[in-house]
Amino acid sequence: MTHLLMDCAFTKSVLHEEMSRAGALCCLPLPSEDLVERLSAGARWLQGKVKAVRSLINLSLWRIWKLRNACIFKGANPTVAWLVEDILAEVDLWRGAGARGLSQLGSHLDQKLRRK
Repeated sequence: MTHLLMDCAFTKSVLHEEMSRAGALCCLPLPSEDLVERLSAGARWLQGKVKAVRSLINLSLWRIWKLRNACIFKGANPTVAWLVEDILAEVDLWRGAGARGLSQLGSHLDQKLRRK
């Protein structure tokens, strides 16, 4: 699990793409840093967007886990771009269901995440 959610190059690419588009690269850990500590520290630096960034990262890690299962059990062969778009679609669903944390990134996500 550590490899999949922290060390995997695919995961790092997905998180980097999302966090850069959301203006939250400060939340991503360096290889020597603990993921949870860095996410918490980085989210605090974003002032007022802690819940939004944590929700986005939690959602991303959940979708990566589900994708891993699809690769193993269903033979899926995804790309980083496909997964990022899938996560963004899920973000829209969460926001529609009232995820207030993600709404804090609302216009920022809409402008930057959909740009590419």
